[in-house]
Amino acid sequence: MKRFFTTSRYREHNRKDLRHEVPKLHLVLGNREFSTYDWSLGGFRIDDFNDRPPVGEEMSVTQIAYDTENMVTTNSIAVVTRILVGKNQVAFSFKKLDEEAYDFLEKASMQRLAHLGDT
Repeated sequence: MKRFFTTSRYREHNRKDLRHEVPKLHLVLGNREFSTYDWSLGGFRIDDFNDRPPVGEEMSVTQIAYDTENMVTTNSIAVVTRILVGKNQVAFSFKKLDEEAYDFLEKASMQRLAHLGDT
């Protein structure tokens, strides 16, 4: 019996962390602010931008927020993992996530049901 390995868009993602669309995160990446399409404790996707970094490049994440009252300053590192040209998005994974950022994202993921009720 032959075994097949799907590598196209039909292959399901084998992720350790569940991605969330809500609450939308606002983060400072490099020196620019972005909003996320989705995120998890493992990474996030944002809008494409001019002069985007190449796959594999590391960028600093200095702030993460999901509203004006819930924000954390962080010293984290994200790595470009893929460019989604047709969707005009860039995907990142966290290479280094400090304790404050980890706690903040964990809290945001647990409180997402309250945000879902607001939409």
